[in-house]
Amino acid sequence: MGRIIIAIAALTIAFLLWRWFKTQYAVKGRPFAVKAFIATAAIVLIALAAAGRIHWLGAILASLLAAIRFALPLLIRSLPFLQSLRQSQQQSQQQYQQQNQQSNQKSAASNMTRAEALAILGLDDGATEDDIIQAHRKLIQKLHPDRGGNEYLATQLNLAKDVLLNS
Repeated sequence: MGRIIIAIAALTIAFLLWRWFKTQYAVKGRPFAVKAFIATAAIVLIALAAAGRIHWLGAILASLLAAIRFALPLLIRSLPFLQSLRQSQQQSQQQYQQQNQQSNQKSAASNMTRAEALAILGLDDGATEDDIIQAHRKLIQKLHPDRGGNEYLATQLNLAKDVLLNS
């Protein structure tokens, strides 16, 4: 009888924790899920060591690995040199990407004529704005890099649409 009561209590607690986890995950996202998983794993390891199911040294080592996951970001934030180095790398990478995008758009847009843009989208000279948008949407769904196309084709489609809509 005692085991049944313990099992019911454990299931009730597990259900309440699951509902709490779902609401917190909806608010805080993936970082919360990672921290919750690591904390749960550490608690389970300690409980197994206390019950004699695993060696206590193994539980401590595994819990230390979880603690390192939490301590590493704190260590990085506490060392200003590493933080400034990381920020400068991120800024230089963002600047490079922005310059690369701007130069690609300027060079490709300046070289593309209205006739080329119409040919790329497969339209006639009297195409309306809705026709341009529909043709672009139809082709980009087929040629987008996430769907098996490549970045060059998607860029050309976007540029053709921009040329036609801005002319």
